[in-house]
Amino acid sequence: MNETHTLPSTLRVSVACFRWNGAALETIVQTDGTLPSTLSERDESLDTTATRILGDIFPEPAAYVEQLYTFSHVHCDIRETLVTYIALFAPDVRGSVEWCKPNGLALRDATVLDYAVVRLRAKLEYTSIVFHLMPPVFTIAELQSAYEAILDERLDKRNFRRRMTTSGMLIETGEKRREGPHRPAALYRFSGRADRSSYLTPVSIISEETPA
Repeated sequence: MNETHTLPSTLRVSVACFRWNGAALETIVQTDGTLPSTLSERDESLDTTATRILGDIFPEPAAYVEQLYTFSHVHCDIRETLVTYIALFAPDVRGSVEWCKPNGLALRDATVLDYAVVRLRAKLEYTSIVFHLMPPVFTIAELQSAYEAILDERLDKRNFRRRMTTSGMLIETGEKRREGPHRPAALYRFSGRADRSSYLTPVSIISEETPA
């Protein structure tokens, strides 16, 4: 009779955090070169674990949190499962951390971060996710800069402006801001009319009942 050997297992949750600093996309890397993570407690959901990680770093909730992907492998006769999340923050987010460009990560965490960027880029095409990285009011040039930071490519200014101003996602505030030697630029805010509820997962609805 064959005996079935069950490997001991661990369940860890890791969060890839992003903010746009006005020029580039930044993330949080711990001193050991890893993303913020912890073991999930037996009596809590995965979403709760992710929220706990963020709560230990930031005094206020993230603008956006979404479960990203699950990685699993066997190491030293232990089955390790890593459930990853992506969290987005406004440029002025407060917290006891230093933001940096996503370099120097350990291999596994670099893979997580790369996948998070791929997800973020894909969602630019069909959601309003970028606005979770923006301040309350912004110029078209600032919005384009955020897009370019995520996509890592230059966009045509005229086409981008036309696309954004006809998208229904922007409301002109009637105010202007001077940017360098150029004439004052119009300020906009997110209209809230985009498909936020269809594609995004606001922190406010993360609960024990949320599927993990």
